[in-house]
Amino acid sequence: MVSLKTKLSYGLGALGKDYACAIVYIFLMYYFTDVLGLAPAFVGTLFLVARMWDAINDPAMGMIVDNTRSKWGKFRPWILIGTLLNAITVVGMFTKPEAFSGKSLYIYISIMYILWGMTYTVMDIPFWSMIPALSDDKKEREEIAVVPRIFASLAWLSLGSLGLPLIAFLGKGNEGRGFSLLSLGIAGVFILTTLLMVTNVKEQIKTKKNSEKINLKEAFRLILKNDQLVALIGTVLMYNLMAQISGGVAIYYFKYVIGVETLFSVFTGFSGLAEIGSLMMFPILSRKLGRKKVFFLACALPVVGFLMLFLLET
Repeated sequence: MVSLKTKLSYGLGALGKDYACAIVYIFLMYYFTDVLGLAPAFVGTLFLVARMWDAINDPAMGMIVDNTRSKWGKFRPWILIGTLLNAITVVGMFTKPEAFSGKSLYIYISIMYILWGMTYTVMDIPFWSMIPALSDDKKEREEIAVVPRIFASLAWLSLGSLGLPLIAFLGKGNEGRGFSLLSLGIAGVFILTTLLMVTNVKEQIKTKKNSEKINLKEAFRLILKNDQLVALIGTVLMYNLMAQISGGVAIYYFKYVIGVETLFSVFTGFSGLAEIGSLMMFPILSRKLGRKKVFFLACALPVVGFLMLFLLET
């Protein structure tokens, strides 16, 4: 049986890593365009290229993790390495070097953003893939999975609600400095929570040392032969792209369309509360409705929400 200490440590690991994700998904587009002054068309193209690269990067990292054999297990080394590298890129993205402007700034931002996505994958793939290695009981695994997702939602809730006031407080009139200091604080929390997580959360289900390894070429061949897996990967990538775009434009919507920037914090706060509530309701809904119906319901509700926002301005 997995201890409460292990579950909470795993949850805290999700808290730190999702702070590093939330600052990007919520504020990066706004930071690029309104703080750094980058062209919106360039930013949108950069996001699209990065998501296309994820279609190769994510499965590749999955195969690397699956083929890892070490005395620390297959997951924890990559979680720690990915965290350290990603924390550096988070700070780098939200800190403008004084020497860079014009074309050099565009190149710098492109490199840092692609590196952020790659290093986040290095940590995120093994983090969630670790759940089956913590217990061989299906019900217990589902209970474990809920804990880090609740902590992750808390990260999004707190940063979405308090992010703008924190940036204003830290920057003291300099928004760029506010973003830089906030990213530095998030990087520190990210590293500390990951250290706690890799210390207290250990694999219980060990991989056999003589188990067959799969190379990258074989992995892609198997993926392409599985049309259902291809459809799932495509769905996840499109969801991530739409989530980043919708999350990134929300601040513009409330600042320039509604004209009340403070409503952004209220909107993201209620979004976070709704996410936490849905996580708590998921076990009940999945038992009553089935996972397939819950999935379609989860896909339909955001569409309804966007339509309501659209009708609000028509």
